[in-house]
Amino acid sequence: MSAYRFNHGLRATRQLVLAACIGLAPLVTHAGDSNVDTTFTVGGVQPGWRRAYVAGGGNADERIVAAARAPDGGYVLAGSRAGGGAGALIFLAKFRADGSDDATFGGSAATGNAGTGRVLKDAWLSSVTDMTIDAQGRIIVVGATPGALGQSDFGVVRFKADGSDDTSFAGDGGTGVAFDFDAANGRVNDTPSSVTTSPDGSIFVAGVIQDRMSGNATTLVGVVKLKPDGSRDEDFGSVAGGLGYFCGVQCENVLHVARIVYDAPRDRIVVGGDHAVSASNTDWFIFDTTSSGTTHVDSFVVDLGGASGYQLAYMTDLAVQTDGKPVALGWANDTNLKSVPVLLRRKAVGSAEDKPGFGNVTNRALMVLPWTDAIVNGLAIDSRGRFLLAGEYAPFKQGISGRLSTSAAIDTSFNGTSSPSGYIAKTTGGQGAFRTIFKRVFLDGGRPVLVGESPDSTTGDTDLDLVVTRLQSDLIFANGLE
Repeated sequence: MSAYRFNHGLRATRQLVLAACIGLAPLVTHAGDSNVDTTFTVGGVQPGWRRAYVAGGGNADERIVAAARAPDGGYVLAGSRAGGGAGALIFLAKFRADGSDDATFGGSAATGNAGTGRVLKDAWLSSVTDMTIDAQGRIIVVGATPGALGQSDFGVVRFKADGSDDTSFAGDGGTGVAFDFDAANGRVNDTPSSVTTSPDGSIFVAGVIQDRMSGNATTLVGVVKLKPDGSRDEDFGSVAGGLGYFCGVQCENVLHVARIVYDAPRDRIVVGGDHAVSASNTDWFIFDTTSSGTTHVDSFVVDLGGASGYQLAYMTDLAVQTDGKPVALGWANDTNLKSVPVLLRRKAVGSAEDKPGFGNVTNRALMVLPWTDAIVNGLAIDSRGRFLLAGEYAPFKQGISGRLSTSAAIDTSFNGTSSPSGYIAKTTGGQGAFRTIFKRVFLDGGRPVLVGESPDSTTGDTDLDLVVTRLQSDLIFANGLE
C-alpha cells in the first residue's frame, strides 16, 4: 500500500506504513529521501526536527508564513503572532544548516530572545503574509498595514541578514503602498500576498486590490516594484506612480494570489492565483510581465472543470521550471466534495498546456493526485526536474510530503524503496504533535526542507509553534547549492 492512499478506516495500516517509512533503512545504496535527516539538529525535541517560538510567550500561537534558505546556508522561518499596534507581530527564527540556533541572529533582552536566533517585531502590520531573502541576504516581509480611511495597504519591511532593522530601506526599515489611483471610486483594502526579488535587490510585491471602477466592485491583482532603497520604481507598471494592476476582464473577482516568482533567465515575473467565476465556480489564473511591468502576456485562465469535473479550484503555490514553463499547485473538489491535490504545467503562460507525457487527465497537462482529503500547500522543483510537495492530510491531522517525477507521476522511489512513496509526520512523540501542517518546502543540496506549524501539545490544537524538519537526499553529490 502506498503511503499516499489516504483512505478512511485504514489508520492501523497507515501507521505500519509510517513505521516502515521512517524507521527502516532502505535496502539501496543511498538513504531514503523521505527518511528524516537525523544529522539535522542537536538540541531539538528529536534529531531531525526543530520548533521555533517566542520564549516566555505562554500559550500564544506562532503561525507559519514562509521560509527560505539564507546565503550563509542557514534557514530563516517567518511567522505571525497576534499583538502589536495594528494586530500582528513579525516573528523570525533562524537555524544554522545543522539545525542549531543561530545565536548571531536578531533577538534582544527586551523580548527575552537574546542569543536565541529569534526576532519579534512590531512593524505596524495587521497581517503577515509572506517573506523572501534577496541576493544580498536581506530579509523582506510583507503584510497588510492600516491605510487612510480605514483601508489596508501593502506593507513591506526589510531586515538585515542578521535580523536587525534595515534602516537604509525607506528611511526606517519599512514602507506602505496604497493603490489609490482610483480613490474617487473608493479603492480600499489592498492586501499583499507574495513577494519576490531580482538580483539587483529590487522587490516585487503582488496582492489583491479592491476596485469600484464605474461603480462595480471587483478585485484585481496589484503589483508594485520597489527599488533597493525602498522607493517605488515609477517606471514600473501601466499606471502612474509605479503601480500595476492585472487580471482585468479575464480574471476579475480575484480571490487570492498564491505566488509571485521572478524568472531571472527571462527577466520577467510570473503570478498565479484563483478567482471567482460564480458563487459555485472558481478557476486559476496565471500571467507574466516583464520586470518593467509594461509588457505582459494576457492573463490566462485555467479551468480545471470540464473532463475533470472540478468546479472549485484553489491555487496554493507556483514555480517556474528552468525551461520557463510555469507549474501551478493547488487543490480542487471531486464529485464527493472531497479535496484532491492537482498540479498543472503550461508550455508558457499565454499558450497551451504542456500535454504530452505530463499528468493523468486526458488532453490536459494536469495531474490529479489520488490523495483524497489532502491539501498540498508547497511546491519545489529539484535539479532533476522532479516536483516536491508539502501539505497536510486533514483526517489524521498529519503533515505530508511526496515527490512526483518529471512527468508528474507519483515517484515511488521517494523513500529509497518501491513503496511507500511519501513522508508522514508523526502525531505523537518527539517528531510531531497533535497536528502538523506543512506549508512550504525548499531544497538544500537536494534535501527537502519542510516547514510548517504544529501545536505544542499531543491532545489539542493549542500553542502553535513553527516547525522545520529536513529529509535525506538521494543525490550523491549534495553540495548545498540547490
